[in-house]
This record gives sequence, structure tokens and C-alpha cells, in this order.
Amino acid sequence: MILIPKLIIMKKPLVSVILPTYNWREVWFRESVDSVLNQSFKDFELIIINDASTNDIEKVIKEYEKKDERVVYVKNEKNLKLTKTLNKWIDLSKGKYIARQDDDDIWADKEKLKMEVEFLEEHEDYGLVWTNCIVIDQDEKEMYSFQRPRTDKEIRDNMLVWNWILHSSIVMRKSALEKAWWYYNPDWNYMEDYELWLRMWQVCKMYNFVDSYIKYRINQKSVTISHYRKQKWFNVQLMFKYAKYYPKKYFLKGLAYRIWELIIPEKWTKYILKKFRCFRV
Repeated sequence: MILIPKLIIMKKPLVSVILPTYNWREVWFRESVDSVLNQSFKDFELIIINDASTNDIEKVIKEYEKKDERVVYVKNEKNLKLTKTLNKWIDLSKGKYIARQDDDDIWADKEKLKMEVEFLEEHEDYGLVWTNCIVIDQDEKEMYSFQRPRTDKEIRDNMLVWNWILHSSIVMRKSALEKAWWYYNPDWNYMEDYELWLRMWQVCKMYNFVDSYIKYRINQKSVTISHYRKQKWFNVQLMFKYAKYYPKKYFLKGLAYRIWELIIPEKWTKYILKKFRCFRV
């Protein structure tokens, strides 16, 4: 008897939600998965990728797979890291749209996916949408919320200054992703999402739902914390690589800010951003 993978036999969903995990804390993982499965919009597959974890997270994933037919469990034979894992399973996904979820973030509004999909269905020239967020600590205490511009022009004008887009909040049109010549580029690990947004903006428009529909968890093992300075150096390189595609009047502003990030302690940078209302306590 030939066993056909669930990923192949499942009816084609409108959305593929990609959720990679590696050796993660069970309680955070469950909160993340539950927040996706509890969405009011139901026409999706949730592809959970176990990136060769060495703990017992597989038991938890299989539990979800048995309970909900929308859950597709796949496992890498060896640890591929985030970028290669995302590329592999986006390529095999069935949805017209691709959504992303991290294994410690929470979709805080049950209407989040519905609103994003409806917007993309109604606006063919848009290829990516996302939302603002509430930042929480490891104990789920609310710390502050991001306040970022809404329109394509507002965000495009300042895209070289900083990365406005939070990964766990996005929904992408897969056809726009394919037009951007590549999925996530492994050469830009730790900044693979920002590099992709800069490429996608050359082939489509983008939109931000200004309400905070997700909770973004800050923890000491995250890439943002553990590779902070490397990320900031990559930011500088990305500015020079993509400067010709964005308004030049903002280039010097962005360069000054990136140099500031490299030499000034993170807590001081955060204080300055508050003054510019990039996020709110």
C-alpha cells in the first residue's frame, strides 16, 4: 500500500499558514497554534514544520494533527534553520496566500486572518498585508505597542529607515512572492524577512492594518536578541543594496539611524523611537 502524504491529498485551501518550530517551549507553542486554529476564517492549512527538534515537541504537534484536519505536520530530517525551512515548505504549500506564524507569538484577534484575506481578495494590486502588534514579555505582560503607518506610500517612503513589517502578522499573495525572483534569501539570514519585503515592494503594493491584531513575544533566545548587532550591520548593507528603488531623500536619514543603532546601546535607541512615536508604551 502506498501512503500519500497529507500535504498532497488535502483539498486546496485558500491560505497556507507556515509555522516552523525547533525545541520550543510547549506552553508558548500551544498558545501560538491555538491562536491560529481559533480564527473565524477557516479555509486554511496550518503547516507545522519540526526543524529536527531534539525535545518532545513532536508529541504535541501530533496531538494537534489528530484533532484538526487543517494541521499538516512535516519534519525536516536534519536541522535546516529558518530560511531554508521556510523556502522548502512555501514551495510545497497549496494556498493562494501565505501567512506566517512564529512559535511564540499569538494572533490576538480572531478576525485577523479574515480581514487580511478579504483585503487581498478585493485589491489585486496589493501583494502583502500585515498588522501592528502589542509587544509582550516572557510572562505575557504587555510592554508596549507598535504604531506604524498604514498606506503603501507612507511605508515605502521610510522603508530604508527601518523594517516596518512584523513577520508573524503578514499574509502574502503567493504569486507576488514568486514574482520577487526568490523566496527568503539564505545569504541574509537574521534579516531574511526585511530583504524579502524590499524585493516584493518592486512588484506589488503593501498595506498595514493599524490595529494591533497580534502579540509579539520578546524573549532572550530570539534572533532579534541573540544576533542584535549582526542584524543591524545587515540593515546597513541592505540600505546600499536597495537604495535605488526607494526615495533618495530618506537615505541619509536611514543611514544615520543605522549607524546610531550600531554604536548606541539598544535601550537608548528604544527611547529615541518612543519620541518619534514608532511605538507606544
